Amino acid sequence: MSVLVSVLLNFYNLIGLVKSYNMGLGKTFTNSIVREIGRNCGKAVSNALLGDKHSTPIRVVRSNEQDVTRKRGRLYQNNFDMAIKKFEIKGAQATFNQVLNIHNEFFSLVDEANADGVIDLHEMSFLIQEIPRGIGKLENAKSALLDLDKKDFADKTEEKINSFKEFIKSLDEALLIDNLPSTKFSPIAFLCFFLSFIGLDRIYFNPKNFWSIFYAIIGIGAPFFYFTLYIEGTTKLEENEFMQGGTLSGNLLLVYFLISSSMPFWYGMILNPLKTGGYWRYRSNKAYQKSLNKLAKNIKKLLKEYITKY
Repeated sequence: MSVLVSVLLNFYNLIGLVKSYNMGLGKTFTNSIVREIGRNCGKAVSNALLGDKHSTPIRVVRSNEQDVTRKRGRLYQNNFDMAIKKFEIKGAQATFNQVLNIHNEFFSLVDEANADGVIDLHEMSFLIQEIPRGIGKLENAKSALLDLDKKDFADKTEEKINSFKEFIKSLDEALLIDNLPSTKFSPIAFLCFFLSFIGLDRIYFNPKNFWSIFYAIIGIGAPFFYFTLYIEGTTKLEENEFMQGGTLSGNLLLVYFLISSSMPFWYGMILNPLKTGGYWRYRSNKAYQKSLNKLAKNIKKLLKEYITKY
């Protein structure tokens, strides 16, 4: 009977070791890999914010329903959140397995967040704020493993805690926010608000775009005709030399004039405020850039606080 119990216990321990080994193989995040992930994330955010011309283009996207910060009706936000909430002190092997799981799930999320070259600062901020939860659970596990007289597991847990710290430091070193894009008041951009009623605002913000030229040509029609009327000393449109005779060209010019005259309504008050381009797109982008700058500064501040704390 005792032999059978001994065999079963050895088999159980073997299963635990295999699980631990497999977890490590699934995705192993060594300190060097963690540091590299931190550097890559920091550089990616810096390049995206500063528009580094010599870096690989990286998009900063607006937070949406697909990021890891949303539960989307589920009990857990992500696998890391599930590992944290399900954590409990058990036997030495089971506790250490949870340490590996928490560590791997967190860095899997961070790695995934930057894997496709798309940086979401809201998601990045969320992940950074999750770090204390991970370190806290690992410190609890370390204390429990020491109480269970498993110093080898406790030392390995300490290594995982240190990798969190290495990630914080490398991310902080790579995240440069000293020269964030300016969001100050621009007199020229403000002038474009008035020009937006006749479609000339896009020429300033995006001069090479086809639609910028198209709307500008339409927009200058009415002012041009009014100017020619002023030169001719008349206020009657039908007396304008370009529209006399009821010819096809004259009729086309009349249509052109009517479309141009109504541009402040259909373009300036409807199309442009929909943020399809021009001044209102600039205004929207400027507001969003302000929020990104503020978020980047908050991330940097948080990293500094964590470095001091840990």
